[in-house]
Amino acid sequence: MKKAGFTLLEMLTAMFMFVLAVGGLAMAMDKIFAANVLMRRDGEVRQQLESLLDESMVIPIADLEQGREVGPDAMGATFFVRAEPAEFFNMNGEELTGLWWITVRAEWTEGREDQAWEEKFLRYEP
Repeated sequence: MKKAGFTLLEMLTAMFMFVLAVGGLAMAMDKIFAANVLMRRDGEVRQQLESLLDESMVIPIADLEQGREVGPDAMGATFFVRAEPAEFFNMNGEELTGLWWITVRAEWTEGREDQAWEEKFLRYEP
């Protein structure tokens, strides 16, 4: 008479495969959560950069020319806003005056690596 059931070897093999699957899933979830944190941080930095760019449209160029530092914010990012003259020339070779490069730079540390993000745009102020 034959007994129905699993052998010890079959049970151990099934348990080993289950542990491998759960371990792989746990590692994948950890990477997903880490990527989510990085994306959220990048979004916060980008939002702050855009806010500083909007703000720099109304600040006099003389104040921006000297440079301005903002921060660090709650996550440790420091922002630098600076204006420098832009050199553009017309078709006759004459310099176009009143154009300025506005640069906003964010610097922070993510883990053990230094991170930086910079945005530039042109502003006209006669």
